[in-house]
Amino acid sequence: MIREIEIDKIYFRLFDENGKDHPTKIENSPVYNAICGNTEPYRKYHELMVRLGRAKAGYMSPEDFLEFEKTFNYLEPPYENEYVRVKQTGHLYGGWDGAHRISCEKKRGKKTIKAFIMNGAFKHRGYSNLIDLSKIINTLDYDDYVIIKDDNSFPNYVDDDDLDFLCKDRKVLRDKIFEQLSEYDSLGYRIVEKDKSVRHHIDIVPQGSNQKNEPYGHNNIINFRFDLLDMSPYLQEFHHMTNKIEISDNFFSDIIDRRVKKTFSWPVMFEDQGTFEANFPSETDDLVLRFIEWVWQPHKTRHIEYVKNNLTNTADFIYIINNNTSIEIDKNYVQELLK
Repeated sequence: MIREIEIDKIYFRLFDENGKDHPTKIENSPVYNAICGNTEPYRKYHELMVRLGRAKAGYMSPEDFLEFEKTFNYLEPPYENEYVRVKQTGHLYGGWDGAHRISCEKKRGKKTIKAFIMNGAFKHRGYSNLIDLSKIINTLDYDDYVIIKDDNSFPNYVDDDDLDFLCKDRKVLRDKIFEQLSEYDSLGYRIVEKDKSVRHHIDIVPQGSNQKNEPYGHNNIINFRFDLLDMSPYLQEFHHMTNKIEISDNFFSDIIDRRVKKTFSWPVMFEDQGTFEANFPSETDDLVLRFIEWVWQPHKTRHIEYVKNNLTNTADFIYIINNNTSIEIDKNYVQELLK
């Protein structure tokens, strides 16, 4: 299907040093910057593509691209049938190919472009970032929270991902997050809430399909979830193995009071707005929460592996667990655990 779409609704999909795919706003891309006079980012990205083995034959060097731009005219001979290809994801379009051609058209002041709309899965899948978590957190009028069990991707996220909040009042936090979601509602996203007894889910369901070409909303496929927790879940039992754990009344509140602020930059999917801060548990509290999660649900081995790889302050770790939970551990147990 060929459709005329707004260029500013297109984003590029570019690799980082680890081969992870990052959705990238056109203005932030090395390709667009090159034809605007700054070729160094393009040169570095070209070198990266070569190192990653992803520089296909004919992938233009900075010099080749600048020469190409001088004479290129979109859909005119000899390119009359070479439509750029994009895939709709939510309210935006992910570039399937054609970053150079799209950049040329944007630099020339074009507002729209005729594109072939693909209906398939992206070969390389990475972050989604349809939701601007940076903006939501930066403008959040509520500070009694911490983001827990982060996988070090924040503020980036993948399809069907979630962000776990430990907070003092999930009803208040829910309302504050909803204040930031009206723009997505107006873009046709469905906002689905689920009260899960001890926690509250806010699911974001766009139109279209995800990077795997699975329709959003089908079989409970979502783009993103806010998971809000303000009371202990550790007495809940599931169909899989669980171990009930009791915690002290002030345990969660104390963790939030010991919160630390971490500084982040906006993802390249969005306009560069400098940095913002978000609340996280202290290093030891973070490890304690991951340890408890593993004791409660032993199949979640990623949490205990994280503890093993990052625990250094064993004394505080043992003290917090023994004085705030029904779990009892000692130095010998921790030493065995870390082997």
